[in-house]
Amino acid sequence: MVFARMEKPVMFLPKIFPGALVCIFVIAFTTGAGCLSTTTVQDSSSGPLHAHYEYQDSWSPEYGCYSHLTGYVYNAGNVSADNLRLNFNLVNTGTGTIRDSRSIFVGHIGAGDTTTYETILDGECSQDYRVDFAFETP
Repeated sequence: MVFARMEKPVMFLPKIFPGALVCIFVIAFTTGAGCLSTTTVQDSSSGPLHAHYEYQDSWSPEYGCYSHLTGYVYNAGNVSADNLRLNFNLVNTGTGTIRDSRSIFVGHIGAGDTTTYETILDGECSQDYRVDFAFETP
């Protein structure tokens, strides 16, 4: 009787898997590195109107690189403001060009009232940006 010796199958997957996983993480972190930053906080005033906003650069599969902006506007005056609009520009710090703009219509804001807002400004992962702000009251 002849017995054949069976070789143990070579497992390539366990040897390749850790290396592939490391490569995926390195690519993901270096690609997203330009989009991730700390939160920037700004305040602005125009007469009795005061705006506080903060933004953070982020990344998602849906939006790519973007700046997520949240804040509030406060009317410190004794008179209400009508047709108030907040204008935000995402400005490339290297070239000074505007990459994206958003206008948020607040409308009527009474004396002593506060209104919150939130928006997203679209950017590119390989660029640095700042957010410029202006009140608009007709």
